[in-house]
Amino acid sequence: MVNGNLFPELAANLLALQESVKIPLERLDPPRRAAVLMAILALVLTGIALVACVMIGGRWVRRLARHELGRTKNTTHVENRRLREALRPILPEGQTGETAVAQRDGDETVAGG
Repeated sequence: MVNGNLFPELAANLLALQESVKIPLERLDPPRRAAVLMAILALVLTGIALVACVMIGGRWVRRLARHELGRTKNTTHVENRRLREALRPILPEGQTGETAVAQRDGDETVAGG
């Protein structure tokens, strides 16, 4: 059975217990308390600085992404010409946009048996 006086007694006990218990920060001596508070402040400021760096970096990357590069300059380099000459035997011939059909020496792939 629940006694009607149980709740007031429980509330009085909880209030007495709450008044006697101090948080760990209040139990520290003043120099240590100051050191703990400075360490917490340093962590908070470091977090804010990291968030600010990420936001500034994101804005910078968005600006780079919006910038149009235009046509490629210097397409007559010797390396580009050498690459085109080296790839000429294996690249298909024809106009750009046409369907390319590779000429093969034999039936390398057999589909459907």
